[in-house]
Amino acid sequence: MNQNEHRHETPASYEDFMARKYMRPIRPYTMHFEVTNRCNLRCIHCLLDKEQGEELSLSEVLRILQELEQAGVFSLALSGGELLMREDIGEIFAFLHEHRFLLTIYTNGTLLSEHLIGQVAGLRPQSVEVSVYGADDQVHDRVTRVPGSFRRTIGSIEKLKTAGVEVIFKGFLLQANFHQRRGMIALAESLEIKRAFDFNLIPKVTGNTDNLAAGLTVEQLRTVYREVAEEGVILRNNAQIVVQDGQLPLGGRVVCNAGLINGCVSSRGEVYPCPVLRLAMGSLRKQSLQDIWMTSTIDAIRFMKLDDLKECKSCSVLPYCSRCPGAAYLETGDFLGPAPAAVCGKYRALCNS
Repeated sequence: MNQNEHRHETPASYEDFMARKYMRPIRPYTMHFEVTNRCNLRCIHCLLDKEQGEELSLSEVLRILQELEQAGVFSLALSGGELLMREDIGEIFAFLHEHRFLLTIYTNGTLLSEHLIGQVAGLRPQSVEVSVYGADDQVHDRVTRVPGSFRRTIGSIEKLKTAGVEVIFKGFLLQANFHQRRGMIALAESLEIKRAFDFNLIPKVTGNTDNLAAGLTVEQLRTVYREVAEEGVILRNNAQIVVQDGQLPLGGRVVCNAGLINGCVSSRGEVYPCPVLRLAMGSLRKQSLQDIWMTSTIDAIRFMKLDDLKECKSCSVLPYCSRCPGAAYLETGDFLGPAPAAVCGKYRALCNS
């Protein structure tokens, strides 16, 4: 079934039509806002490439934030790139001080001045998630490709914690730092902050898959799962990873809330169902969020069923797969199909060995 066929599928009844189009929660409650695409680090695994088009101005950012608030968005994640690359980030923080959201900030922590730390503390964010890629400067800086980044990152974590900010140690496991996974856990514990580790890489936003080469090997992934199962090693969000984490349900909707209650605004004002599923719904430079969100053009994503998934629905690995329509879309241009490099090869190898 292609996208157009799904979009024009005839409802079984009037009640079914009303439930699908109006009773389900198609309203943006949670938004991810990439306020810039620029970054001062050059991480080997990054999914971002330089996007074409002019970055949103300060006035545009503030207008969009106000529009999100008026639309009922209450949970907001701010990121980049590196959001602190914006020279006017202090003015954005000042605006957010008056227009409250349940706020999460994603940063690499290398550009946080004392003044900005004070502003962040004043925002009382739900959390500030700081990316860490090693247990020491040698490994971390090799991943970021910027000398001194580890020292500045850890220094900012300590200062944020002292300022009373809830900080999360956001670790990412790669081939380059796999040998330090326990050291990274120990580092987070020594800092007395929560930790959230991940290891699932996705292609670049351009569809280029070169960055996937930095990801864990199948043997390393097997080691992670074994350590979790046998030793109780805790990695993600202070909770144990299980083999079937994120599996597709056997029937019913097979995606998260992308395009339903969750969305993403890019540094150019484009609206996407989520930061990974970069299928443009519209531009906030040309349309209102209300008009963009009520579009029917992504109904094939919003109401995706297992039977729509072409090859995936008959795959023997399906019960153990962390399928992502965004990864499939980035890699192949088809959110209903498989993602051979990003997902399929990894889980087939894990399950068949």
